[in-house]
Amino acid sequence: MGFSVSASAAIIFISFLVAATTLYTAWDNSYANVQAAREDWYNLRLSQVHFDVGNVGVVASGTSDVTVTFTYMGQTITGNVVVLHNGSYASSADLGYLIPNDNYAVTVNGGADTSGIANYAALGFDNGCILLVTYHYDTATGEYVTDAYSVQCPLEVS
Repeated sequence: MGFSVSASAAIIFISFLVAATTLYTAWDNSYANVQAAREDWYNLRLSQVHFDVGNVGVVASGTSDVTVTFTYMGQTITGNVVVLHNGSYASSADLGYLIPNDNYAVTVNGGADTSGIANYAALGFDNGCILLVTYHYDTATGEYVTDAYSVQCPLEVS
């Protein structure tokens, strides 16, 4: 007869154990990935809820650029910033990490406009939040004036 019934049953049982181990490992890895994604989403959402800036100003930086200065007042986040001037890409900056109550400066390439008309600088941060600054050049004083600024962060749609 060659192979006994109990040996065949043992081989089938061992193959079930190998399959169960493989399935458990795959499930465990998937579960860990889902939990990590959930935690990343939660941290991102917290950084958006607590994102805040103050003391926003605009100063001349050379003949063709301006520098936007601000105090960061949110929770610590990475400081990669994309800069738009009047709706067009101007530059990007790496500020390291944005630490609460620290002052930062970002140069807007080509942002100097001495005609006196309103200009817009948008700073886009890693967490999806945007600092939008409206400024103009005061021809009487020869300085840039910050007209207004706003902070906008994405909201979840349900």
